[in-house]
Amino acid sequence: MSKFFKIIFYNIFVLLVFILTIEIFFGYWFKEFNFGPDMRGKRIQKIVFQHENKQINYFRDFYGFREGPYINKKYDPSKIKIIFNGGSTGDEMFLDYDQTIVGKLNSYLKKDELDIKIYNASQAGKSLVGHVNEFSSWFKNIPNFKPEVIIYYLGINDRKIVPNRWHNYEANLSYFQNFFWNITQKSFFWEKIKIIKDKYFYSEDNISAYLTNDPDLLQKLKSNEFISFDYAKKNYKIENEKDLAIIQNFKSNLENLKQQLEIWKIQPIFITQITYNINGDKMLHLLNTELKKFSLKYNYTIIKLDEIINMPLNNSFIDNIHTNKNGSEKIAKMVYPYLKSALIKKTISKK
Repeated sequence: MSKFFKIIFYNIFVLLVFILTIEIFFGYWFKEFNFGPDMRGKRIQKIVFQHENKQINYFRDFYGFREGPYINKKYDPSKIKIIFNGGSTGDEMFLDYDQTIVGKLNSYLKKDELDIKIYNASQAGKSLVGHVNEFSSWFKNIPNFKPEVIIYYLGINDRKIVPNRWHNYEANLSYFQNFFWNITQKSFFWEKIKIIKDKYFYSEDNISAYLTNDPDLLQKLKSNEFISFDYAKKNYKIENEKDLAIIQNFKSNLENLKQQLEIWKIQPIFITQITYNINGDKMLHLLNTELKKFSLKYNYTIIKLDEIINMPLNNSFIDNIHTNKNGSEKIAKMVYPYLKSALIKKTISKK
């Protein structure tokens, strides 16, 4: 081997040893924050959406929670006591944080001078399976993380049974994906590159691509259609084996969730979900019914949003399930009195 190639070889060897040493001591390979591949795209994330000449900022912090300001650094997770948890209707990635349901709820708590902050753990696409799996795939890797209350806003993503969902921490990864996605969550250098990228070369997207362009649905959104709870209760029935399978799956996953909540000593608060016409989705109504039975059986707090709303929510939805800023504010205002009372009781009882 020539002298030149020896110099190149030794320099590369020294560089690799240096990188490996830094990774071992400063990466997350053998210690806390040992997030796995299923957390890729769910933490340290910044997306800027453009819509009608307006910029919408979407952030997920170091631990994976959706926050207002961009927090890519570690903070004390032992202070996280209250969590709001749902799918895209709780994540609301197309709204600025202050316009979301969680953002509004926190502003009401602050206005009432209550020392309570709600952290948003919602993730687009997550169903009840994801809420169960995240205890082992996400929560256990946050040191000193001991939430007291989780507010669940779920049901919409459970209307179908869809296996192997990345959103539910059960993606069927190839060997290469598992290897590469692990690096993205454990590597010291990758983390620093990601932080720099999000600061100066952040991802951009156009929100218009995600909005509905279905003319029939757009017309319905403007029609102020309203399906009452009483109508739904009278007319929506289990019609076939497919309906029954979805309901049985939901009930089974609720029991699995209960087991995790008991292990973690967390008190749940459930909120039933709605669609643009409130009770117009048969399967969602049936799942809401099961959620109410489950909450009654175990004496869990439940806020029955599908029953509270007794009139159309005008100009409140961007599609059949996702609210705009007006809709999120209306829901937050309706839910807040019940939630405030429940949170005060639960936090005081803990103390």
